[in-house]
Amino acid sequence: MNASDKDTEYWKEWKKNKNPQTLSTLLKQVKPIIHKATMINQGSLSPAVVEAEAKLQAVKAFESYNPNKGVKLSTHLTNYMQKVNRLNYKYQEIYSVPEHRRIKFTSFEQARERLHDLYGREPTDQELADELRWSTSEVNRFRLENRKELSDSQPYSSDIHKNDTRDKTLLSYVYNDLSPQQKPIFEHTIGYNNQPVYNNSQIRKKFDLTQGQLSYVKSKFKNMIKDAFGMGSSN
Repeated sequence: MNASDKDTEYWKEWKKNKNPQTLSTLLKQVKPIIHKATMINQGSLSPAVVEAEAKLQAVKAFESYNPNKGVKLSTHLTNYMQKVNRLNYKYQEIYSVPEHRRIKFTSFEQARERLHDLYGREPTDQELADELRWSTSEVNRFRLENRKELSDSQPYSSDIHKNDTRDKTLLSYVYNDLSPQQKPIFEHTIGYNNQPVYNNSQIRKKFDLTQGQLSYVKSKFKNMIKDAFGMGSSN
């Protein structure tokens, strides 16, 4: 069986039974096409960001593919990969932010996350000022000026999986890359697969985790989600 026949076979299996497993198998089959699109369109963005967009376009190609038109799946997919180039234009404005501004934003976010883990709540302006050695007025001004950036950089929210098709698709990539032990923790962290959202105490009790273990696994979730949604580093 040649590659084209395998493409069609895996596509038919996915079309008949759409689930994370059949999608993962199909994506692996066409991985060379996705990898090529990632390398060609990388630009100044990280490979993880571009690859996530290429996978999203691949899913759209799978959805629209019609074998009765006499076109190979690989050809149809390659045509869709041309849309990945738009990602560089989309993020051009984001990465034009001065370097010192991005460094300051990173410092602010790291301090906020440290204090959030320490207190189990959002830190006050005074606590952030003490941690960063800034004035409280500077902290308050930074919060207001960067409200959208701060919102976009949150590790995850309990309703992220309820957003548009793109969000759901990207989350499925994250979920499929988790270990069997991590998947149920992920589900109860953001409500994935219609599971109830648990707070840290409930998750530690249900899965018999220490605070350190939970912090580690949640940090992994956060980084995977940031990479998938293009919120990671551009380096």
